Order: sequence, then C-alpha cells, then structure tokens
Amino acid sequence: MRKKLKAFSKLDEKAFLLGAVLLVGLVTLSYTGLALADQGNPSKVLTVDNPNVSCESPVAGPTVEGGLGRTVIVSAEDPIDFVTVKSGVGAIVVSAQFDTNQGQITLSKDISSYVVWTCPPTTPTPPPTVTSPPTTSPPPSTT
Repeated sequence: MRKKLKAFSKLDEKAFLLGAVLLVGLVTLSYTGLALADQGNPSKVLTVDNPNVSCESPVAGPTVEGGLGRTVIVSAEDPIDFVTVKSGVGAIVVSAQFDTNQGQITLSKDISSYVVWTCPPTTPTPPPTVTSPPTTSPPPSTT
C-alpha cells in the first residue's frame, strides 16, 4: 500500500509542477500582452485610445523613436485602435484627436517613442455559391 501511495504522490508532484509552470507561462503572456512593442519602463508608457475604433486583436506597428517633441501625428493604412506612447514618468495626455486611420496626440512631456496598434484588415467573405441543377430542354420535335 505504501508503494502505491508513494507512486501516486510522485505523479501528483509532477502534475503539480507542470501545472505551476503552465500557470506561470500564462500569467507571463497575459502580463506582457504588449511585449511585441516593448517600449521599456511601463511607468513611462501611456496607452492613448482611439474612441472611434475597437478590435479584438490589434496588431503592433513599428516603434517610432527619437526627437518627437510633445506632439505626434500618427497614421496607418488600417484603422487605429490605440497608440502606446513613451514619455517621462508622470507625463499625461494633454489632447488626443483621432479619425479612423489617423490621429494627433499631445503629452505634457516630450515623447521618446510610440507604437500604433491597428485592427487587422478583414478578409472579405465571398458570397455563397448557389448551384442549380442543369436545365434540360426537350429535344426539338420533328413533325
């Protein structure tokens, strides 16, 4: 009986360890959801939302860096969901104006980098194909 308990305990231990590793992985992935566009210190990164657009899985554009001043004008081919903007600690959004594919953001401190997050283009769904049975016409009569 003791051997069975010991084997079960080792199996439980391995399952627990595997579960813990998976849980840590999932938590890390959810915490670093914006990891594709890592802009460094999270306390310096602001997310500026475009109230006109919302999508389920936004895609990060390239990081734009250097000499940007306090105001940036952003644009993209696809609808802009939001923009992550890196500035100094304590920076606030002074103004943000958006259209679907462009916007202007002004912060209280200089902007060191930004990433535009867009909605992926939708793939058009082709109309359903309707097939109808072939039409047959009666053979011409020979009268």
